[in-house]
Amino acid sequence: MIVKNILKEWSSAFKFFELKKYGLIFRKGGIHERQFDENDGYFGIFKTFEHESNGNIKDSYKSLLSTSNDSYTGEFDLEYACKIQNSFVIPDIESLNIIDDYHPWKSEYLIERFNFRKSKDMKAYILEIQKLKIPKKVNYDVKSAKGCKSWFELENPTNTFATIKINDPMNENKIINILKNI
Repeated sequence: MIVKNILKEWSSAFKFFELKKYGLIFRKGGIHERQFDENDGYFGIFKTFEHESNGNIKDSYKSLLSTSNDSYTGEFDLEYACKIQNSFVIPDIESLNIIDDYHPWKSEYLIERFNFRKSKDMKAYILEIQKLKIPKKVNYDVKSAKGCKSWFELENPTNTFATIKINDPMNENKIINILKNI
């Protein structure tokens, strides 16, 4: 898999995904984006800590929070290659309540995100997650990675080898069936 695009996501979310064996993210687009661009190929993950806090994650998953600080150094260990498998529009706040057991975020946080830019749909994305057996050091432009946006590009596309699929089809299908019926 060749990875060029990088999605920024909370570090604790990926710990949750490994624990639960599926990836479920929610997006509308960041402050510096008009909307979330759906990438149709594989992309890497840049684990962030910017909005990750005790106030935004459920009490039962606070142990997943990292003590690391945000540091944009121009280099990081690429640990995951992912691909969007499915996307679902979240039509209302009640739908967020229906899937509350399947993500680590507090409902207040997701409701706030739902209400941000009301003219844009919030979507739930099911990710195929491939974990690299050996993380790979990659370089990026610090300026293009900073800010409230979902994506940035690596300076040089990188080939990923030797991955392990995190997703468990049984767990994943359960969430997909719930999302299909919202």
